[in-house]
Amino acid sequence: MATSFSNELAQFHRFVAEKLAKGEADLSPEAAVDQWRDLHPDTAALADDLAAVKEALADMEAGDRGMPFDEFDREFRTKHNLPPRP
Repeated sequence: MATSFSNELAQFHRFVAEKLAKGEADLSPEAAVDQWRDLHPDTAALADDLAAVKEALADMEAGDRGMPFDEFDREFRTKHNLPPRP
């Protein structure tokens, strides 16, 4: 696992070096990471997301209508100490 992270870090280092060599020095560190992630998506996370969507669709087909947004919003805001929606 450590080798995988080392390889990815070395690749990211080269990616940033190429950006700087091309004159993209005004790129913020956050923007560089965002671009890197766009070019190198986490396939495990994508697989988890796809599985969750498939599960939700199967639940809907089985009749589960979920929670109305207004109810979810109210509970979420209460749980996280956020003000009510205007």
